[in-house]
Amino acid sequence: MSRVAILSSRSIFTEGVIVGLRQRFGADSVLVVDVRQADSLERVLAAQPASVIVDATDAEIIRHCPLQALIERLPAVAVFRLNPQKDRVTVVTSEQRPACQLSDVIEVISGVINAKEGNDTNHA
Repeated sequence: MSRVAILSSRSIFTEGVIVGLRQRFGADSVLVVDVRQADSLERVLAAQPASVIVDATDAEIIRHCPLQALIERLPAVAVFRLNPQKDRVTVVTSEQRPACQLSDVIEVISGVINAKEGNDTNHA
């Protein structure tokens, strides 16, 4: 089982990330998947990684390996969307909480908003 799967159609982008993660976690822990391959989604799902790293600027990923499919089929995965043009990483999780009634939905949303406002010092 790979700890990390990296999805990209650009080897230049992934090269530095691959080297760094292999040094940190070991070569066998990092799976590199070219999203232009027809079986890219199936390869990632079969590996059951804890994390998936994608180039947020790579349109091929959206076309061939949609993040929604990853999140639905790998419920514990964390997706890291790297945006090299903006020097940002967006973390998307598939965290799920029970919400049987409207009041449950409001409570979940309020909790996330309150946590964000309490912890986010970058925005006033």
